[in-house]
Amino acid sequence: MTEPVAVLLLAGGEGRRMGGRDKGLLPWCGQPLYRHVLARLAPQAGWLAISANRHLDDYAASGHAVFADEAAWQGMGPLAGVATLADKLPDGIDYVQLVPCDAPLLPDDLVARQLAILQAEPCADACCPSTINGPQPVCALLRRGALVRLPDYLAGGGRSLRGFLALLECRVADFDDTRAFSNLNDPQSLARLGE
Repeated sequence: MTEPVAVLLLAGGEGRRMGGRDKGLLPWCGQPLYRHVLARLAPQAGWLAISANRHLDDYAASGHAVFADEAAWQGMGPLAGVATLADKLPDGIDYVQLVPCDAPLLPDDLVARQLAILQAEPCADACCPSTINGPQPVCALLRRGALVRLPDYLAGGGRSLRGFLALLECRVADFDDTRAFSNLNDPQSLARLGE
C-alpha cells in the first residue's frame, strides 16, 4: 500500500446529461472512461473501490471492489456512495479520495498534494482542489473520521458534496491545470476532449 488512502470512484449517477447512458462505461480513447480514471489514481492510492448502481459486473471486471448504494441512502446522489463505503473501508485507511468516473485527465499528484495539506493540519477534516474555475468538490480528500457526520447530513436533507464540505474544516489545494479536472458529462464535452 503506497498511502493510507482509499480512492472511491463515483459511478452511481443516472447519466441524465448523457441521455441516461452510464457515463463511466462510455468509450473514450479506446477504453471506458472509468478505466482512464482508475489508471490515473491507482498509483496514488492504497485501495480502490467503485460506487455504481448499474452494470456492476462491467465495473467489477476492473478487479476492484464495487458497491451499490445501500437502501438507506438510495437516491441521495454521490454522497450515497460515500456513506455506503464508510463502514467497508479496510484497516489502515485513514483518508478517502473522491473522484468522478468521467474525469480521465486528473492530476498525477491529486492525492499527494491534498494529503500533504491534511497531514500538516491535523485539525482539518478535508481538502478540496481548486482551479481558476473554482472548487472541485467531487475530487475532495476526506479524513476517515469526517465520514461519521455524513448520515446526519443526509438524514437532514443534505445532498451536495459542496454542502457537506461546508460543514467540515476544509482546506484548499490550488491546481493550475483546469483541463485536468474536465468532466465529460455530456456528449459535447466528450467530443471536445476527444479532439
